Amino acid sequence: MLLWKSWRDLRIAFFVGLGWLALIAAGVIDHALRSPAGSPGMWASPEQAFRVASVFITMQTFVFTLLALAFGSFGVGRDIGAGSGTFALTRPIPRGFYVWTEWLAGLLALCALDLLSFLGLWLAVHAHALRITFVTSSDHVQTIHNWTVAAIPLGPTILDICCALLFLALIFGITHLGTVAFRHSTAGLLCVLGFLVAWFVGTAILRHEYLWLGPYIPDLLLRPYGSIDADMRLIPHVTASILERLAILPLFPLAAQFLLRRTEV
Repeated sequence: MLLWKSWRDLRIAFFVGLGWLALIAAGVIDHALRSPAGSPGMWASPEQAFRVASVFITMQTFVFTLLALAFGSFGVGRDIGAGSGTFALTRPIPRGFYVWTEWLAGLLALCALDLLSFLGLWLAVHAHALRITFVTSSDHVQTIHNWTVAAIPLGPTILDICCALLFLALIFGITHLGTVAFRHSTAGLLCVLGFLVAWFVGTAILRHEYLWLGPYIPDLLLRPYGSIDADMRLIPHVTASILERLAILPLFPLAAQFLLRRTEV
């Protein structure tokens, strides 16, 4: 029941994300059909394809950040502020269930959109390959298959998408905590805005005043690759940054649960 309530709150924003992905898919298919026959185009090499994929992931992350803000601003915190959460919180259900159910539902929705985003990359490559297959002779089918498999490096792309998901989860967690703490969805959004401003200004000052701290300050966006070259080398400390993010994320629902237990309705 709680999971259904969370889904009911999130579904409009989730369907907006699906609509965005549908527009992207339509554009990909249109590009594939209009591309010159027999030419891999922007997927000509693994390095070039990964550059295109990184731009695609960055663009999707920006759009999904807005959805993460929307997901986090829904739920029991907004209900309490609107005066509609009294009945729910007076039922014989631990209040922590509300927090963790909403947190789980939001993360599952973000994971689903992120997975569909990855499938969009797959569609971009294979729709183009399918177009080439139709307009070339059967002698080139094996060559096209080999090119398709090598077009986007699977491991680096998955790592890039997972890091983007961890950033979205952070934005969602802060928004949800702020909404519960201040009982208003706008307050949750302001918490994220304040956090982002404080983070970027603070890190800029630290890097300017204490240059030696630069390599040790985690990247908020968790970009795993500093530059895309033939080797696609990972930036230093990216593994530690990922582990730190995984350890930090559960702290937000724990803090929200602590605050909700002390909320009077």
